Parts: sequence; structure tokens; C-alpha cells
Amino acid sequence: PSKKAALKCFNRAFNNRNTPNKMPLAAVAQEFNVDEEAASNLLRVLVHLVKVTLSESDVERTMALIDRRSPGLDARLRGLIEQILVAQLPDWREASVLQRPSLPRYLDVDWRVDIKTASDKVSRIAVPSVLVDIKVQDQVQSTNEVPPSKQVEFELSKEALQTMLDGLGKIRDQLGSVAGNK
Repeated sequence: PSKKAALKCFNRAFNNRNTPNKMPLAAVAQEFNVDEEAASNLLRVLVHLVKVTLSESDVERTMALIDRRSPGLDARLRGLIEQILVAQLPDWREASVLQRPSLPRYLDVDWRVDIKTASDKVSRIAVPSVLVDIKVQDQVQSTNEVPPSKQVEFELSKEALQTMLDGLGKIRDQLGSVAGNK
């Protein structure tokens, strides 16, 4: 196979490593001029190699595995596989990290003090509160797009703000003690 076709096949294996039922068997079969069963076997092996390479983060270990399981492998094909794994590992690792489920990521915060001038209860008039607007970025859905961001707005009384600040202070102290132990 050409280097371009092999690289494309490895990337297909990477992109479909967690969804084997979505493997593009017909496209691989046509590209390598084999039947779909052979294409399925090829992709299955490539998915295994990609997963081993990602989990070990070591191309040499993957190549040692190939040498143990396929001692008669053509040296040029072995070299092509190694070259592709070395070149693609950093990109695959980065894409894997981006695809991990995660919590929304903090981007920005804005706030203002608000004093109510009208209310259905007299006791609530002229009581200050803080309006907080936090901007967060949703988790990544696809490596081809930037995840959307959203605004989270809420109001806090002086007491609720103090409780929140106390909690954040405890978090700061714990993070400081963990960072101090390293």
C-alpha cells in the first residue's frame, strides 16, 4: 500500500477505535482491493495497534509486540507502520485528551451589586445582593470544532455570598496544601 493509503487507514482506525460498528469497511476494502472481511480484519488489527500505542505512549513497545506476533513481517511494511505510529502518536494523544468527557471549563466571571427598589415584601426593599455572571465552555464533542460557551447567571444574598466565599477559601487552602506537598 502507499504511505498515504496506510496513513488514512490508521487514522480511520483511530477515529473509530471506540465505535467498531461504524468502521468504513467498504472504503478500506476498495482502497486496498480486498474483500470486506479482510478489511474488517485489517481495521481490527490497526485499532488494536492504535490502542496499544496510546495506552503505552511508546512506539517501541508496539513495534516489539508486532515483532513477537508477526516475525515474518516485511521490513518495509514494518518501517512504514513504525513511521506512521511515530508521526501520529502526538496528534492522537492530543485528540484523545480533547475527547475525554469533562466538566465545563471556567472562562470568565462578571458581577455587580444590585439593590432592589421594588418588591412585594417591604423587608426585601433596599437589601443589597450580588448578581454573578459566569461564562463556561461546554465539553468537547468533536475534535473539529470549538465547544460552545454559555452564561450561567445567579443572584446571591450577602449571607449566601459569605457561605460561598468560605467554601472557596477552604478549596484554596486545600489546593495550596496539596501543591505545597509536591
